[in-house]
Amino acid sequence: MTAPGSLIAPWEVEGRRLAPLLDSVCAVVIAANDPSVAVSVAIGVARTHGQRRRVAIADLIGESPAIETQLTGNDPHGIADSFLYGVSLNKIARPMQGADNVFLMPSGTESVDHQEVYANDRWRRLAAGFHQVGALLIVVAKPQVAGFAELCGFVGALMPVGETAFPAPPGILLIAAPAAPPPPAPTTDTPKRESKARAREAAQHDADSRRRRVWILLMLFAAVVAAVVALWPQIAERLPAPVVALLSGKSPEPDTAALVVPPTPMANVPPRDSVQRDSLGNVIGDSTQRDTTAVDSAAVTSLAIANPQDSASAARYAVYFATANTRAAAMPDPKIRSLEAVALSPVMEEREEWFRVTVGAAAARADAEALLARLRTEKIIGSGSIVAVPLAFRIESNVTTSLVPTRLAALASRGVIAYALRQNDGSAIIYTGAYESPSQATALAASLRTAGVAPVLVYRTGRAF
Repeated sequence: MTAPGSLIAPWEVEGRRLAPLLDSVCAVVIAANDPSVAVSVAIGVARTHGQRRRVAIADLIGESPAIETQLTGNDPHGIADSFLYGVSLNKIARPMQGADNVFLMPSGTESVDHQEVYANDRWRRLAAGFHQVGALLIVVAKPQVAGFAELCGFVGALMPVGETAFPAPPGILLIAAPAAPPPPAPTTDTPKRESKARAREAAQHDADSRRRRVWILLMLFAAVVAAVVALWPQIAERLPAPVVALLSGKSPEPDTAALVVPPTPMANVPPRDSVQRDSLGNVIGDSTQRDTTAVDSAAVTSLAIANPQDSASAARYAVYFATANTRAAAMPDPKIRSLEAVALSPVMEEREEWFRVTVGAAAARADAEALLARLRTEKIIGSGSIVAVPLAFRIESNVTTSLVPTRLAALASRGVIAYALRQNDGSAIIYTGAYESPSQATALAASLRTAGVAPVLVYRTGRAF
């Protein structure tokens, strides 16, 4: 607990006041020009949400005193050791004193306030894991550090706090504190005189109005409860399996909910090259719990892009939706499948196979951002971010639009999750997957060959139906 009289105690109280703003959020960056303010607000938010769901606070400030004093145990490892040397995040997460459902991930034995940690794509997968189990990830960060914008993009939401503002990265969901109530109007030395009869009448009128409002709210609440109870079977069919399990009181799957943080492709063995990166700057060559790189070198080198001339017009932008470490867990439900250009893409990340779901295909980033805003407004996605995935496997060309549903259903029956993009001539091209680079697409290429489909890697073109 925060010590009475502490200078930062009011900011922890402010965090408790702001906590309801994060009820529908599963990952957020909390930042302030004064790092101690951000940490105190994060602790206040965590204590409030920890009463009903699991919460983890990641310290990207660097040995924050408010976090260090709340740690249990003597293990010195933290975020730096995990991101730079492969120590498991589940190992470094430690319970916070006085809050059994809140876990702290300290900064660790080395500095964390630099771009290699802030702009690490691993934050995207970690945020998706928290979304999968309905927990809350709070990343406390400094807005002045290089890579802060990328960090906010990976996590998906930013809550700026403190008395002085800082420039917020564009395109990030901002969770702003509500404005403080206006100060009371100054009183005069000669208040207006009002008869006692009129004062009693006004008070009685206010009391009657409050009673009527309470009864109306109670009746509306009862009607909503009755409707939910009556329609629950239909509602449950449309909800993701983890949400149904959470609402029904069932324990989630042991490989995710049993962990403080969801599964990540990490182990305790240091990587051979912890700073090797792919063409998009993502860290590769990290440690892993198991080696699933069964794709031989011949398969990797055979993935040439069939239409390099279309790179400039590629529909490269999409909305990142979720990632899971099994195909079944990543499989989008019918509501998500009905969205435009839904791609389920197996990817080899840190020599571990993951399954990524993206939505949409746009040549202009502004169009993808508009789609992300619409998905947030319709409560289909909680945070989300924009990714550049210009490559896909072409399954069939010159398909008439009337035949597209039949072709997609036939591919789905063979286990191929495909989507169609309309071309300028009115026809459609059917694709599967969405990738950043040819080397990233090798896992799906092997699966397509097994399904009897020739993997033709192309720059995807066209627009979503």
